Amino acid sequence: MWNTYCARAGNDRGKEVEWTGFIEAFCKRAAIAHQLTNCLTEIRFESALKRAGQLDAYLKTRKHLFGPLHGVPVTVKDSFNVPGLDSSIGIAALAFKPSSSAAPLVALLESLGAVVIAKTNIPQTLAALDSINNVFGRTLNPANRALTAGGSSGGEGVIAAMKGSIFGMGTDVGGSIRIPAMCNGVYGIKPSVGRVPYGGQESGGMQGHTRAGQLQAVAGPISANIEDAIWALDEVAKRAEMWGEDCVPLGQWTSDLKSGQTPNGSGPKGEFVVGMLRSDGNTTPLPPIQTILDEVKSSLTALPNVVVTEISTPPAFTACQSLAVKLMSIDGAKRMKSLISETAEVLIPWLQGRFGGGEPYSVESIRNLVNRRTQIEKDMNSMWYGVDPETGTKKQKLDAVICPVAPHPTPELDRWNAVGYTSSFVLLDWPAGCVPVRHFKEKDLQLGQKMEDPVLGSWDKKNRELCKLMFGSPFHPRGALQTLG
Repeated sequence: MWNTYCARAGNDRGKEVEWTGFIEAFCKRAAIAHQLTNCLTEIRFESALKRAGQLDAYLKTRKHLFGPLHGVPVTVKDSFNVPGLDSSIGIAALAFKPSSSAAPLVALLESLGAVVIAKTNIPQTLAALDSINNVFGRTLNPANRALTAGGSSGGEGVIAAMKGSIFGMGTDVGGSIRIPAMCNGVYGIKPSVGRVPYGGQESGGMQGHTRAGQLQAVAGPISANIEDAIWALDEVAKRAEMWGEDCVPLGQWTSDLKSGQTPNGSGPKGEFVVGMLRSDGNTTPLPPIQTILDEVKSSLTALPNVVVTEISTPPAFTACQSLAVKLMSIDGAKRMKSLISETAEVLIPWLQGRFGGGEPYSVESIRNLVNRRTQIEKDMNSMWYGVDPETGTKKQKLDAVICPVAPHPTPELDRWNAVGYTSSFVLLDWPAGCVPVRHFKEKDLQLGQKMEDPVLGSWDKKNRELCKLMFGSPFHPRGALQTLG
């Protein structure tokens, strides 16, 4: 837990570190991780060592740290602009076009003393759940190379798992932080829009399209340690409005709850109320996911001042996935199609049959989709708040919600099934995070036991086929759940 060691500004232990050697050690670790998993795109080791030398000189002269992230080695998703490096996002037509300026988030991190050592791999188009493209190749899962590393921030998930950086910054519009975090057994946080600077990135889309009704992606941290992920978000979010025109004032940031401390909540006696949302109504979670939901519920129920309540799947939640897919594609991927056709690129396996069709939506169609989104937001709001029967006033009834990241464990390459459990919370703009729970075992498959729940549709049918494929294959070591609130 690096933040507990020395990285708070003014902490004397930080003054004892020789930062050039420290950054060199992480560069070597990142290089080894890349050799094993192909997780990096743009290498920045020489620049990182030069920056570390400048930080050493600053500390020697000034006798205090440069900032709260002094000397912290970080990585960023390939889409973020870093001066002198490509932001090709794995598209051949965008290669060999280095950026001349830094993305606001990169500039903010460096202003706090962080050292960007590399950029990390992504899928072709940024719209797939396996991080593979024709420029950099496929990123592999370090725990089991037969399983997916996730996407689109797959390289970040892998470098975090292999501890090649203290934390990294990914982006998320359909689950692209939380899915790689789940696949690699690490932590990932998707904040709400406006908390972390997002601009200064290459998306392959038309400029301004995300503010024209389309879902707005957000940036957030991925780390092997939850305290480091929270610390990164803390330091960035409270300064975000100074760096990103797309950010809003944060107000009072409250991230100081001590380990083991139970917060006061919205229960009648101040209990902290946790809702268990088990299904999105489109795909029923497979037995391993249902098992860890039960175990987490049991563990939380045993805690003092914590109440766990089951939540029936709201119809509005079931409707989120199809609407999110439409809002992601209102521009018809016109520019991305042009970039791919420019060099006659072959689509990666996951995108074949999924990408290429569709025209930009009309203004009237976009308006109708936005109105539908507004109604869903209103309907889902009632999950958190109710009316006090005595006073007639609105009252909060939940403090947090737990649900799956996906209805299945980490699948084989190119087999990720549904994104409704993650894209829905981008549609709703709720903050969400991925928390690893425990190692899966073969008995979690409940082999020989038939799922009694009726098949909900084509997505659910494909999901149940994954359970059959997992037989005889080693599991990814950790299952994960998603926290909301």
